[in-house]
Amino acid sequence: MLLVIDAGNTNVTIGVYREDELLFVSRLSTDRTITGDEFAISINSIFELNSVEPSGFDGSIISSVVPELTRAIKNGVKKVTGTEPIIVGPGVKTGLNIKLDNPAELGSDLACTAVGAFSKYELPCIIVDLGTATKITVVDEGGAFLGGAIAPGLLISLDALSNGASMLSSIALHSPKKTIGSNTTECLRSGIVFGNAEMLDGLIDRMQKELPTPAKSIVSTGGLSPVVVKHCKHEMIYDRDLLLYGLKIIFEKNKS
Repeated sequence: MLLVIDAGNTNVTIGVYREDELLFVSRLSTDRTITGDEFAISINSIFELNSVEPSGFDGSIISSVVPELTRAIKNGVKKVTGTEPIIVGPGVKTGLNIKLDNPAELGSDLACTAVGAFSKYELPCIIVDLGTATKITVVDEGGAFLGGAIAPGLLISLDALSNGASMLSSIALHSPKKTIGSNTTECLRSGIVFGNAEMLDGLIDRMQKELPTPAKSIVSTGGLSPVVVKHCKHEMIYDRDLLLYGLKIIFEKNKS
């Protein structure tokens, strides 16, 4: 079995593959103060809940955008599974031709989703990742990572409004009933959800004009994608576990 872990700013996502089958996905809240022992206890409990034997792992791989958490996760994984995790970063083979001004700036999460899209979908491909930040990236027809755009995520935008304006309270995000809201909650939902849908459509249109060959696939991922992309005019493929699949592909490129 293969253990794949994505450490993000909001959640740590944990998946287990048996060959090509993703057995389960579990999520923990990101805790920057967690120790290796504490993380070991957490993943051991997750394995027990899903009837997975810790000694059955052949390898592990980690993508982390939270540097202060990476070491704790690595140590916890080693203690529970006995494997030495691959940490996605410089020196790890991805198969991507990274055409950034400084390739070392590419976040491991963006590299993993790009590898996943490159391996599963028609190219060129535009990847829309709605998480803590909203990220739109492009892989061209030759498999090169061209770059993209980053904007504040939906929850960050909503928190900024709630914290910055005393008359606005925090709300649960789901599809608004209509664009013209008749109360504060519906007005907020309309602005955040429909506003982000229009932003995505606009950025995708602009990117399509800059590509020599129009994108054949537009793939959405991230926990908040289902809330927004159904309101976009562009048709998107929703792939919840795209990053985890990318981790699996990168592991296979590096396991020797």
